[in-house]
Amino acid sequence: MPPKRKSTTATDEEDDEYRKKRDRNNQAVKRSRVKSKMKTEETQQRVNELRVKNQLLEDKIDNQRKELKFLKELFLTQAQAKADKLVGVNLNELLRVSDEEDSADEGPSKQKKNDPSKGEGSSGSKRPRR
Repeated sequence: MPPKRKSTTATDEEDDEYRKKRDRNNQAVKRSRVKSKMKTEETQQRVNELRVKNQLLEDKIDNQRKELKFLKELFLTQAQAKADKLVGVNLNELLRVSDEEDSADEGPSKQKKNDPSKGEGSSGSKRPRR
């Protein structure tokens, strides 16, 4: 007796359906990988742009600090030339206090100048009012 033959149409339909699902899945994986790669490239480009911008801002800060130092020195020079008109004002003390505030702002823990825990501020002032 010849062997019974199974229905080939049902198996072929299952194979075709499986192949279609695999093809759709492969296409979805490709789209997902392309999208992921584009997102990574955009993020890297944004990081690079921010690094450049940050460097420009750091350079600007340095230039402004240099300009401030120059202007303070210019002011001190002019004020010392006219010291006889400025009675009771210690310019070196004023500039020293200003420099200390600037250096405190440059530090890693940029604290507020009127921090009550440090004993400074309007209530802790030791200067007499005029």
